[in-house]
Formats: sequence, structure tokens, C-alpha cells
Amino acid sequence: MKKNTSVFGLFLLIFLQCSTIYAQYDSRTKAEIKKVENGLRTANRFVGDPVWTIEGRMKHYGVPGLSIAVIKGSKVVWAKSYGVMDRGSKQPVTNQTLFQAASISKPVSAYAALKEVELGKIDEAEDVNRYLQSWKLPDNEFTKEKKVNIRHLLSHSGGLTVGGFAGYQVSEKIPSLIQVLNGEKPANSPPIRVDKVPGGTFRYSGGGYCVMQQMLIDLEGKPFPQIMNEMVLGPLGMKNSSYSQPLPADRLKFAATGYLPDGKETGGKRHTYPEMAPAGLWTTAEDLAKFAIDLQLTIKGQSKKVLSQEMAIKMVSPFIEDFEGLGIFLEKKGNDHYFGHGGWNEGFSSRFTAAKDSGDGVVILTNGNQPPLVDELIRSVAEAYHWPDYVPPAYQKLEISKENLQYMSGRYRTDRYDLMRIYEEGGKLFLRKNSEEPEQLFKIEENTFVTLSSSDYKVKVVVNPADQVKHLAFVWGTDKVKYINPLLKAEEKVPYEFILEGQFDQALAAYQQMKKEHPDYQLVDLRYINDMGYRLLRSKEIQKAIDLFKVNTFLYPENDDVYDSLGEAYLANGDKKLSKENYLKSLKLNPNNSNAAKILKTLD
Repeated sequence: MKKNTSVFGLFLLIFLQCSTIYAQYDSRTKAEIKKVENGLRTANRFVGDPVWTIEGRMKHYGVPGLSIAVIKGSKVVWAKSYGVMDRGSKQPVTNQTLFQAASISKPVSAYAALKEVELGKIDEAEDVNRYLQSWKLPDNEFTKEKKVNIRHLLSHSGGLTVGGFAGYQVSEKIPSLIQVLNGEKPANSPPIRVDKVPGGTFRYSGGGYCVMQQMLIDLEGKPFPQIMNEMVLGPLGMKNSSYSQPLPADRLKFAATGYLPDGKETGGKRHTYPEMAPAGLWTTAEDLAKFAIDLQLTIKGQSKKVLSQEMAIKMVSPFIEDFEGLGIFLEKKGNDHYFGHGGWNEGFSSRFTAAKDSGDGVVILTNGNQPPLVDELIRSVAEAYHWPDYVPPAYQKLEISKENLQYMSGRYRTDRYDLMRIYEEGGKLFLRKNSEEPEQLFKIEENTFVTLSSSDYKVKVVVNPADQVKHLAFVWGTDKVKYINPLLKAEEKVPYEFILEGQFDQALAAYQQMKKEHPDYQLVDLRYINDMGYRLLRSKEIQKAIDLFKVNTFLYPENDDVYDSLGEAYLANGDKKLSKENYLKSLKLNPNNSNAAKILKTLD
């Protein structure tokens, strides 16, 4: 009886908190909130398709809690929280609950870097080594003629390595920033270096933001959290936000517990990120909305809290690619321009998007690694508040004929080395890239198909007049073909197909050649290969997973994580000897790998 009373009291507390928050809004806002709460949907939908509730989709994805702040006219019109911040304590999420913003840390920290430029402390075209004192970015063959500058770091165009960071459990020793930059133990990431000419193509690099973090520390002579408090968080009134890693005890009680894609609790409840500039911000939805709103207002010349109008406009203007400004991603929907950023730390997913002109926007923070939920909720907000052209209208679903199935089906080479397969199963048409989850294709007009997950493009198969070969085309907008990809001949293979066919030696040679020719290509990224391997492992294709993880050990022999993953695959295959051998290699490279140490005890 006591337990039931406690549970009743908990639900009563949540109900009263939600009721109090809800009661403060007028009838129109309440109606808009309900519309958002009951309007979650896929990117594309068809006449007669259902929409979902927030609670239903949180349960579907296994996300314990979330906070949302909706922006209209560059003001927060409402903010609300759902679920629990920790499954064990069942403590409810409130608007004061802190979430890891993950990579949304980047645009906020970019604000400080650009402020330094405006103050004349950084020349935006000057070599970053001019400002680095405690550590220098090593020069090499790639920096002989062109040096890395602050704009390169902020726009992910500096040719720097290390895309993201895994963070550290409470029980692990936390490296200094310089140890992270050098890839020295106890850091669990490789050295941050330049391995392609600066100023070239975009390649996402959290490593570049670590360099920027060290620049600001050296310039100001202060800890990074203090710099961010003084330059950005304080001026914007983000009182509940902090770059402190880990959080001090008085703030830790407000921090949500993270939950991984499989629903398991993040080790130690939440990871610590010494890589503060790219991943270390703790914040609330309302606080983060203050950042988005200030950027909107500064662009219009209505705020000077941090940046000038000129610098704000530069921040949200394309730099190298049309989708990337300085520290922020750009998106065009019809005639409207949006800026924003997403985030993924261990156990946390988040995203904010804001319109440059209309003043619309939304911030969503969650303590689960399920970005599709975040996307569904953003679309619900966009539809409830009538953001022009943000969400396409419901399509009329057309029947797919046998001729359609035959014509569309095939193996297509995409982006040089990727494999895109279109195939028929049970009278339905599916699209699958490498080992990623297949997506069903739906016909909306003759020879034109869409998926449920993206409204940005339509899928067609067209014959190229130049070579009379069928190509897979992704059509962006009305009729703009973004890229066309040829049908592979029977004897032609991309590297991943050797894995599928069990030809390890050929697969290794193909991956090694690919890495040599295009080291920045996604298909040879350590994490991408690891993710592909785990997809194979989850689908019980264990030997294929082993082969792919083995490829990773040859491509990245100094990384402890590749051996940890291979050890896991061997263990799943019942091979304890090879599993132990690889976990020992991982532990030797990273003595702080508590996972390897734990599993080795069971193997002994």
C-alpha cells in the first residue's frame, strides 16, 4: 500500500506541475499546445495516415523525457516538459531540468569565438597557431601552402580529424584538453590533426572545435566555462546553462539521466565531456531558445548583446557549402531560410531550428538517443504554426505496378563507393543504403517515389541520354537533380559488397584503397564502419559483422574501440579465445576501458 501511495503521489505531483504550467496560457495557446501534442508525423504522409501523440511516440521510441520551447515572433510563446528525467527515481522532467545539448554546444561556443573576432583578438583569416600558446596545431604537408583559420574551424572546412566524442563515465579518468588534442591517454579519441588541405570541402569535425576551445582559453587565460559564462551565457540571460564538465553538485540534481538507443541507461547516468566547445553544454529548452532568439534579433539589427548585425549575418551565410555557415547549419524551405543545429551525446538527442525572417522556431531536448522523435515533433510544431512550405501536404498514395517494381529494382553506385539497393519484397518496394535500415518507397506520381523519413527529395530511376544507362536520381525541390548514380553491372562491386559476400581479403583491399584515395569519405570513417558492423550484429549476421569490424582494426590499428567492437562480435559468435584477445588489445591501448575490463573478468 505504501508503494502504491508513493506512485500515486508522484503522478499527482507531475499532474499538478503540468496543470500549473498549462494554466498560465490563454485559450489560443492551449489549443496550439494540444495541436502540437497530437500532431506528430513522418516527413512525408499520405491521405488517411494517422498522426501521433507526444506520449505515444515517446513510448514507441523508448525516450523517458523531453523539454520543448516554441518560438513565435522571436519570443518563447510556450514551454513544456514531459516524462521523467530518470527512470529509477521517476523524477519528472520540468522546465528547469538540464539536458546535454551535445553538438548544439558548437553554435553557442561559436558565438564566443566570433565575439573575439569582433573585439580584434582574433583575425579571422590568420593562422590559428598565432593564438595558440599551450599547444600548437602541428603543421604538415596539408598546411604548407594554406593555414587553418578560425573560419575553417567553425565551418568544418579546416581538414581536421575526429568527428565526435564518446565522453567519459564517472568512473573513468578524465583527460585534459591538451591530452584530447594529442590523442594521449586517458583520451579515448585519436589525435586531432589536419589530414586534408584547409578551405576545401566540408567534413564535420568536433576536433576543430577543441582547437577553438584551446584558442579561447589561451587568449583569455581563463577556464572555458568561465569564458562562456562571461561572453555568451550571462549576456543572453541563460542562467540555467553551463559548460562545466562535470556539473557541480548543486546543478547535478537538475541533470537528466541519459538513455542509449537500446533503452539502456548511459554508463554512470551521464558522460563527462572535456571537449566542452563541441559537446559540453548543459542547458534547458527555454535557455537555448534565448540563444536562437538573440541570433534572430541580431540578424535584424534589434540586439547587440553579443554580436553585431554584420557578424550575425556572416554567421548564418553559406561559407564553404550552402548548408553550413559559421558554426551553424542552414536550411531553405520554399522562400524561407532557417538556421539550426542538432546534437547527439551518449544518451541525449536534441535539435533547434529557427527562421531568419519570420521569428518562428523551436527547441527540443531529450534524454534518449532517438532523433526521429525530435524530427516528428518539429514537424508538428511547423504544421501547428503554419510555417510556409516546411511540411509538405499529404500525398495520394498510388499503386505500384509490376513494371514499376522491375524497372526500379537494381544495385546503384552512389557517392563513389556506397551501395544503394532498390528491391521488391512482398509486392512492396524498398530502398537500402549499405547496411542501414531499409526504407519503403511509395509512389506519388509516374516514376516518382518518396520515403516516409525525408521530404527533402524524391526518388526516380532515369536513363542518362549520354550513356543509356539507368541511374538512381534524387530530385531536390521541383525538378533539380542533386546527383545521379549508375546501375552497377553484375561484375561490378563496391567495397561493402565484398563484406556481404564473405570475401574478407577483397573487402580489406578495397577499403584500404578507398581510405588511401579519399581519407575523408564517410564510408571509411571509423564510427560509420562501427555503426554498420553493429547493424549487422543486431540482425544476427555475425560473421559479416566480424569481417567489417576486422576491416576497422586494419584501418585504425591504434584505436581501442575497434578491438572492443571486434571482441564483442567474437563473443556473440561464441569464440571466447578471439574475443579475449581483442578485448586485451583494446585494454592495452586504453587502460581506462572499463567495458573491456568488465568483460575480460567474465572470460577469465
